[in-house]
Amino acid sequence: MSSFPFADFVTRILAALPVPAIAVTSAQTIHAFNTQAAHIFSDGIKGQHITYALRAPDVLQAINEVLTGGPPRSVECRFRGAVQTLFDVNVSSFAGITKNETFALLIFRDSTREQQIEKVRSDFVANASHELRTPLTTLSGFIDTMQGAAKDDEKARGRFLSLMKAQADRMAQLIDDLLSLSRIEMSEHVRPDGEVDLVQLVAGTADLLSPVARENGCELKLQLPASLVVTGDSAQLSQVFQNLIENAIKYSGDGKRVTVTGRIENSFAIVVVSDNGPGIAPHHVPRLTERFYRVSVQDSRNRGGTGLGLAICKHILNRHRGQLTIESTVGEGSAFSVVLPKKQ
Repeated sequence: MSSFPFADFVTRILAALPVPAIAVTSAQTIHAFNTQAAHIFSDGIKGQHITYALRAPDVLQAINEVLTGGPPRSVECRFRGAVQTLFDVNVSSFAGITKNETFALLIFRDSTREQQIEKVRSDFVANASHELRTPLTTLSGFIDTMQGAAKDDEKARGRFLSLMKAQADRMAQLIDDLLSLSRIEMSEHVRPDGEVDLVQLVAGTADLLSPVARENGCELKLQLPASLVVTGDSAQLSQVFQNLIENAIKYSGDGKRVTVTGRIENSFAIVVVSDNGPGIAPHHVPRLTERFYRVSVQDSRNRGGTGLGLAICKHILNRHRGQLTIESTVGEGSAFSVVLPKKQ
């Protein structure tokens, strides 16, 4: 059998694989590759030394080992193209036609998404642990003080119990938000099928929050049409607007106004919660819906925030095939827009 049919046979085998694959000769030149590999390394790599396409020391060492009789290896490789990609590369060998002819087979599996998910999980656990540890440390300190120096000080004990209650409430709110976020993520792929009038829902939410607005010296004003009907989950959408309106009230400050407006635009219902508070610097805006991200950690904690409210809003709106857009100008205020498909 000539070398051409064999090369054609190897190429056909690689083409049948659903992942990028390269066959390398014993001289470490590229013998064949499939279309997926060409998308990563370009079409001009055939016949080139493997280092022309790939300069990952761990992969090159694995190729050397399998070509000299070593067992298959699996190594990680970062490909720094237009977008950095992480691959798990399986390197094994197969025999050619002649007795001493050996090839290395490189199969690339994109593990970038897995790494990103693991980083999100790791960051989430670290942030959640930190957020719970802070009030626990405070509680522990108050308990130690009440058992020691303030044991017989009734006035101090009353003050400490009040502070301890606030910290316990903060932990309870954080746990509630974590559980809520988990439930929402579990059902995010299932689109809701109820009918919700956003005008009635927002008006009801505003009534519930009117005491908070009065307490903060803030005027809450609604400018809504007769109806804005969407397909959705009433309880979840209520949670979205409660988060947005309450945040606007808390950050708007004394003597300020929070305005909620609504309109139909093309095939979408849009509700905008606007405030004339301090505004948010541009570099913070894209990250506001990340879990535990805060513009000011201490300020958020002082206002009772857990750092999860906007993340919850984002995931609820994802489930509804909608979106949350944020516009803000420092010194002028912010506008949070909920965009949802109008019920057809």
